[in-house]
Amino acid sequence: MLKIKEGEPWIMWPNILGQKFIKDPANHIFDYEGDFSFKLVFELDEPIAKKSTLFAKLPSYFGIDLEEYGILLIVTDSTGKTEYLTCNFQWEANVKYELLITKGQDAITVYIDGNALTLYFIDGKLASDPNSHIIFGAGNFPKNGFNLNYLEVNIHELEIKRDEETISKHIFEEFIHGKSYDLTDNCNFLHQI
Repeated sequence: MLKIKEGEPWIMWPNILGQKFIKDPANHIFDYEGDFSFKLVFELDEPIAKKSTLFAKLPSYFGIDLEEYGILLIVTDSTGKTEYLTCNFQWEANVKYELLITKGQDAITVYIDGNALTLYFIDGKLASDPNSHIIFGAGNFPKNGFNLNYLEVNIHELEIKRDEETISKHIFEEFIHGKSYDLTDNCNFLHQI
């Protein structure tokens, strides 16, 4: 298990560590034009009392915020337009949740524990960046001082698929030099910021 403490987010940005040997950089999954899935199994130690970011892809934004009343999907398209889609959900402490985000040809669907909560129809393309990175437990780098929305969370599993092929999988049992080991051997490390 990966325990992310409030104010101490983790990041997936493997190609910044070793660009030449990363075959399938999973930090670019939300930039991908084909089908993908992003599964995150997590647990909250405390009920959600304020807007908190589970994860955020930057610099163009794609992320999930947890709020007292539910979940917020934030999506930026290739024109720079940002959509905010909300859905009611009652979060509980000490319960494992499976968040699954799937992208097909024309839609993104967000599931919690197999139940579809929200749907975003894609008109064009999602925003993409040559320098994409995914932050877990915050909406931005702490040094930037804005849109932080820290979240203390326990992450049990992360699996990222591109066109049905798993390109990154973490079960957070093995850490090497402070980095979570990617079971696919694609070197999609996660490490604390």
